[in-house]
Amino acid sequence: MTVTSILEAADRILRTDGYEAASTNRVARVAGFSVGSLYQYFRDKQAIVGALIDQDLAIEAEQIAEILEGTPVRTARELAAEVFGLMLARRVARAHLHRTLDLYAPEFGATSILEHCRAAQAPLLAESLQRVCAQVFPRSSRSIDARVFVLARLATGASFAYAVDAPSAVPLASLRDEFAGAVERFLEGSPPSPHAVTLVLSWAKGTGAASPLAEQRARRRRESRGVLLATAVSTELLEPRAFLLAGLAEVAHVTQRPPHGATQEDLLHEVARCAEALGV
Repeated sequence: MTVTSILEAADRILRTDGYEAASTNRVARVAGFSVGSLYQYFRDKQAIVGALIDQDLAIEAEQIAEILEGTPVRTARELAAEVFGLMLARRVARAHLHRTLDLYAPEFGATSILEHCRAAQAPLLAESLQRVCAQVFPRSSRSIDARVFVLARLATGASFAYAVDAPSAVPLASLRDEFAGAVERFLEGSPPSPHAVTLVLSWAKGTGAASPLAEQRARRRRESRGVLLATAVSTELLEPRAFLLAGLAEVAHVTQRPPHGATQEDLLHEVARCAEALGV
């Protein structure tokens, strides 16, 4: 028995029958070994599925790093479209894992799905991301660390929500292209409007409802749609922008833990600039 065979068996069960069916006995049987042998590698089903989810996130991070490191320098918009497009397509194809994390996050020790995904990917991705961003971001950037924080977490949160919620009103290509366009506008360097700052501060001060995560995401999208309807946003851009704006609201909630080299003030400033790039 190998760890690989255990994880492959768990993946098959999750895809066809869901998390509740992925008992250690079932995983061992599908893998073709005794449950006693399985316990030499994993203590319980939570450890198996948690390892499977983190392995999948690590593979995604390696693929993103290959894009960042293996191609000639391109525009920020082109890079954003390719990286975010990969994340969307890959997560949709692996939606069964993301739905499992969404529904059972506490069982895997995840207090924040956004930060859980970041922690699984950062060791493999941080260096490449910082190096490429230093090349494509404007030299006058107030804080590269803050900009990386905002864009990386928006991409992570939005692609996760897209895979889990499967919004029929938001085609994958339109979401990818709108994200890339927002990155381009975000990097132009204009200060945020007072309206964008006020909106972001309200997000950051929000306590977050105790309702299920799916309901929280749906509520944020409704609120974001209402914000954008008060602007001149076109009909075809409303749904993808509302989807991204809702993801940005989630990013504002995690600014209390700024990375080295940035402050919460830096992060909120960049979140407000990103909100403006999305049409606020």
